[in-house]
Amino acid sequence: MTGNPPEQLQRAHGMVIAMLFADRQPTQLTETDLVDLIGVEPEGKSLDYKRDSVGSTDADKKEFLYDASSFANSQGGYLVFGMDETNGLPSQIVGISNPDPDKEILRLEQLLRSGIRPAISGVSTAAVRLAGGGAAIVMRIAKSWNPPHQVTYQNVFRFYARDSNGKYMIDVDELRAVFSLSATVADKIRNFRIERSARIEGGDTPVTLLDGGVLALHIVPFSAVSIGSTFPIQQAAGNPNQFPTLLDTHARRHQITFDGLTVTSNMDGPPKPQRAYTQVFRTGAVEAVGSSIARGSDGLILPHLEATIIRYARLYMQALHRLGAEPPIAILASLTGVGGLRLLQDFLPQGALSVDMPSSTLKNQPYHLVESIFEQVPADDATAARGLRGTLDHLANAAGLAMSPYFDEAGNYTLKL
Repeated sequence: MTGNPPEQLQRAHGMVIAMLFADRQPTQLTETDLVDLIGVEPEGKSLDYKRDSVGSTDADKKEFLYDASSFANSQGGYLVFGMDETNGLPSQIVGISNPDPDKEILRLEQLLRSGIRPAISGVSTAAVRLAGGGAAIVMRIAKSWNPPHQVTYQNVFRFYARDSNGKYMIDVDELRAVFSLSATVADKIRNFRIERSARIEGGDTPVTLLDGGVLALHIVPFSAVSIGSTFPIQQAAGNPNQFPTLLDTHARRHQITFDGLTVTSNMDGPPKPQRAYTQVFRTGAVEAVGSSIARGSDGLILPHLEATIIRYARLYMQALHRLGAEPPIAILASLTGVGGLRLLQDFLPQGALSVDMPSSTLKNQPYHLVESIFEQVPADDATAARGLRGTLDHLANAAGLAMSPYFDEAGNYTLKL
């Protein structure tokens, strides 16, 4: 470290403040946290200060969208509204002029949704109340795993990124590299599913599974396929009920292993065969596998399969998000070991024979259903079902249907789970 002692002390203090600030959500910040930034932490790659909130002119709105998209297309960061600065260094908390900060937050987030494509996920915003009255607004924009994000407001169609000097417009060569990164993420997720499915088919699983067809769900945050990705496995193990096995409501048995956290369906551990397991990998990806799922007397039942996929995809996404995994999140469902089984198109009425029900006979091959990508974590099963429409339609195709029969014309899921 160079410079005189006061400069060294200030630089070291600034690094500490930046680390503390970056590890917290806006809802956790207080006025004291903002005061600690004054005179210490300059604007740069992860911080941008605004004396006022976003104005009402088109130029003001575009500038805000350029800032927000630059964070998403780079390493993520914070916009702090209501902080005065001099030459990029925060000097005073002045608060925003809008008397209703909650209404202002809604306006800003709506502007983000309508002015940037694809929409940015992982945005969290909060008002920080000030002791002297009023409030500052802090907006955290996470690094995007689905870049690049383009500002489309008023058809400007511009891409921005960010470095230590602030935002800048992406040139053609860098834009090509960003597109390449996005394609690489998609390929890595698909390859992860193919590799894991092959292991499941070959019996290379954390536990021995019971005989019967297998449903495998892979829930993969885009961050899980990045270099050096880590996930708080210890926290996940502290509450394993967040990751029950398929068709369960809680974890019966769990264990931390070399690969991460393994949850099993039986109280008796291996080598006893298990009906199902959930593997939470150290990267944050989740693999949930169940044998004999949605089985009738001699086949699989489409609505049971759909309900299982919807319920547990939503449950695992919510658990991952609580532990810090941000969207986008890919949901990939597969059927393996189902050759010769029949996939019934609907429930079996009482007294009816399954052989008389509309169905298709499945082949001796893995069925890799089309993936569904969630830009936001669904709050409930109905929202999850809408986001899984592509996956569910593909499953219905395997049963001989053009699409899932459980969506109405408005796209709402009608099957009660």
